[in-house]
Amino acid sequence: MTLVIGAALVVALIAALRLAIAVSHWGAVPSDPHLAGWMTPRFVAHSWDVPSEVVWQSLMLGPDGPARRITLAELAKAQNIPLPLLLEELRADIAAHRAEPVP
Repeated sequence: MTLVIGAALVVALIAALRLAIAVSHWGAVPSDPHLAGWMTPRFVAHSWDVPSEVVWQSLMLGPDGPARRITLAELAKAQNIPLPLLLEELRADIAAHRAEPVP
């Protein structure tokens, strides 16, 4: 009986430890989210926590219209520029916006 109770305690401890580790990672947000071609400008603005206008200006888009729903890969193809270049320019513009002093 003691062996069964001891084994149950070990299993419960392991489960509690795994739960604690999982819970500690729930709120973790990467400091630099990865940009990918499947993302839309609106998704980028939300995931990078910058105003939509910053993304629109960087991608040379207007605030209205269907271009807001286009993916970054489709936009790069439409603008006839390589996707990695578009992503790098967008990353640089976001970094420049973040570097601006807050009023």
